[in-house]
Amino acid sequence: MINPLLMTLIIAIVAGVVIVVVIALAWLIRAHLKLKRDYQALTDVVHGHNNDIADLCAAALSADGRIGATDEQISALSEKISAYKHHEPPPPPPPSPAAIPFSLDIQKMHSGMNVNDLIQNSSLSQDEAAFHPYGLAIQKVRSGASVSELMQNSGLSQDEAALLIRLHGSKAPL
Repeated sequence: MINPLLMTLIIAIVAGVVIVVVIALAWLIRAHLKLKRDYQALTDVVHGHNNDIADLCAAALSADGRIGATDEQISALSEKISAYKHHEPPPPPPPSPAAIPFSLDIQKMHSGMNVNDLIQNSSLSQDEAAFHPYGLAIQKVRSGASVSELMQNSGLSQDEAALLIRLHGSKAPL
């Protein structure tokens, strides 16, 4: 027969091992739940970044299209300027209202006004702003329009509206 003291000692050791195993199991479950929450948070962040990248790609495509259109306008203006330099009559301008402010500036240059005067006088008037692609939106910004108003009323992207407000809005201290 086993000594009662030895039996008590064996039961105490087994009970201690069981308690240690239960504590370790509880700690592992808690660590697993924490890792699961962290994984979900990281998944949400990565999903948000993927959406941001998609939005940036769309904005880049839009900007590329506008840059192409601007390049075409610059080419047309360069041809007009070179025609003025060679004292050749320029080809008749297309009936594009967007060309009116630019042709006025070219006429000022041709009449002997220097470049610095031209740059100083190149701010858009109310009439010219209607022909500038962003003129009306800039006027709305100066009147206090918000990003959402510009997006709805002027057809601008969120990035374009935010940039116009940053450039032409009231100067708030940083």
